[in-house]
Amino acid sequence: MQLTNGAIKSGAKPNPMAALRSKLSSQEDENYQSDDIDLDSFDLGALVFTSVKATPKTNVKEEQAVAKFLAESAQILELGSQYEVEVVARGNQALYELLASVYGLGLRIEAHEHSKQITAALIADLDKNFATKISAKSTPMAAVLRYAIRSDKANLSRYNKVLDVAKEEGKSPEELSDYIARRGGVANIRDTEAKQLAASTGEKSSKERLDLIREYFQLRAKASKESFEYNGNVVAHVEQKEGDKDKAKASFCIFLAAQAGQGEYSIVSANDLGKSYEDNLVKYLGKNFPSDLNMLEHGVRNYKRQLSMDETLAPGFRKQMQKELAAPAKYMSMAVIDTQAIELDTEEE
Repeated sequence: MQLTNGAIKSGAKPNPMAALRSKLSSQEDENYQSDDIDLDSFDLGALVFTSVKATPKTNVKEEQAVAKFLAESAQILELGSQYEVEVVARGNQALYELLASVYGLGLRIEAHEHSKQITAALIADLDKNFATKISAKSTPMAAVLRYAIRSDKANLSRYNKVLDVAKEEGKSPEELSDYIARRGGVANIRDTEAKQLAASTGEKSSKERLDLIREYFQLRAKASKESFEYNGNVVAHVEQKEGDKDKAKASFCIFLAAQAGQGEYSIVSANDLGKSYEDNLVKYLGKNFPSDLNMLEHGVRNYKRQLSMDETLAPGFRKQMQKELAAPAKYMSMAVIDTQAIELDTEEE
């Protein structure tokens, strides 16, 4: 991706973060995937710094005591690892396999021509033989799940969510167990992978990102050398009601035009879409902009820097750009490097 305002340059020097990454882990840092990023204010010292401390004096007895307890701690660590393998991991695997069996049976009942009768029979049997009541409107999948898991009520909603998500993603019963394990377990599955990733990163939907994109387009409008006079009506698609608490107004007038000739256009209508509809349009027009707020803000600030040096613009506007650039960036990247987490991620892969 290349921004027209110079935030990303094809001939930029390699990202200095790469050297640091190679010392810590071979795993790619998702926040700095591109080597084309030119961030003028990027300072490696702001991310990682070292200091020199005096080495405390120790005696032989102290060193021996420390070594002894470290050795005993290593034995505890080994027992803990054994517990994780024999109890936790195997227990989780058994749960995943059970959910896969429930999932497979639920899908088969849903597809059966007598699905309603089979589900009703399961619900009745739960009530009669296991003193467990569930809604008569329960889905076949929910009925089978309740039939299989009757004591673990606290986690039933989680299990049901996992099966719903798996069904939405079109997973087969055979791949469900591995799918749950790959996504980090039952507790981590709250939505489809695509939707959950988008929600966790806020990519292309966050209010902060939308505000930055709108600000960039507003700056382009103020700096534009192309303008025209329009004396027609502007269609307001959202009526502002009296006493409406939402006083936010649209930032742009949207023109619908048809090509009338080479370089000529006929205006069909001028439109005030209202704030909500305009938000969707602005997000769509900026869909190829960076999702990372730090990078996007640098793009906006770099464009402001260009405008502040453009002598064809009004002095007051240029001074305003300089004033805004003097303020600190809002979305400065604050990288926290956790070597232990990096090692764990590497081992899992």
